[in-house]
Amino acid sequence: MSRLDIHLHSCHLGLFQSTKILGEFKLTLHQGKIHGLLGRNGAGKSTLMKLIFGSLKAKAEAYHDGERIHLRNRNRHQLVGYLPQDPFLMRSPKVTDVVQMWFPAVEKQDKVLYEPLIHKIHSTRVGQLSVGERRFLEFLLVIYLDKPFLLLDEPFSMLSPLQIERVHAILQQQKQHKGIMISDHYYEEILNAADQSYMLRNGVILPVSNQKEVINFYRS
Repeated sequence: MSRLDIHLHSCHLGLFQSTKILGEFKLTLHQGKIHGLLGRNGAGKSTLMKLIFGSLKAKAEAYHDGERIHLRNRNRHQLVGYLPQDPFLMRSPKVTDVVQMWFPAVEKQDKVLYEPLIHKIHSTRVGQLSVGERRFLEFLLVIYLDKPFLLLDEPFSMLSPLQIERVHAILQQQKQHKGIMISDHYYEEILNAADQSYMLRNGVILPVSNQKEVINFYRS
C-alpha cells in the first residue's frame, strides 16, 4: 500500500507570516486507512489540510513511498484530492451537468448520478439544492476522484442522518484503495469512521483512541 509522509517544521500565517499556526510534527497517511483529525476551532485542522494539498506554504518535507515530493508543485494534484469546508460548486449548472464536467468517464458519472440520494435531484440546479444535498454532492465528487490520498474537511457538516449513513458506507468502501483524512466538528462521526484519530492541539498532533480521551482534550 502507498503512503504519504509529511514532516512539518512550522506553518506561519498572517501579515509577514507573523502568526505561528502549526509547530513541528510528523504525520503519515496510509492507503487503506481513514485518518481522523480532531481539534478545537482555530487549532489548525483546515490549515494542515491545505498545506498537505499544497495551497498553503509551510516549512515541510513530504515523501510519497520514500520519494521526495514538493507539495506546492502542480504535480501534487496527481496524488491528493481535497474537499474544502466551504462550498465550491457554481450555482447555475444542473447536477447532471456538473457530474459530466467533473468526470469524463461514463462509469464515474453513473456512480454519482445513480447514487440513491442524488438520482432524484439530478435535473435540479445546484443553486436550488438544500445545503445538505449540495454538501453530499460535493463529497461524492471528491471521494470518487482517481487520487490515492483524499483530504475531507467537514464531510458530515449539514448532512441529514441518512446522508451521514451513506457517507460512512462510501468511506469504508473507498478506503480499500485510498488513504483518507477526515476532519469535522462531529467528533463521534470521526471516531466511528477512522482507523486512527489524532488531536491537533497547541500546534502539534497527538494520537487519540476513544471518545473519553477526546472529551478530556476538549475540556483541558
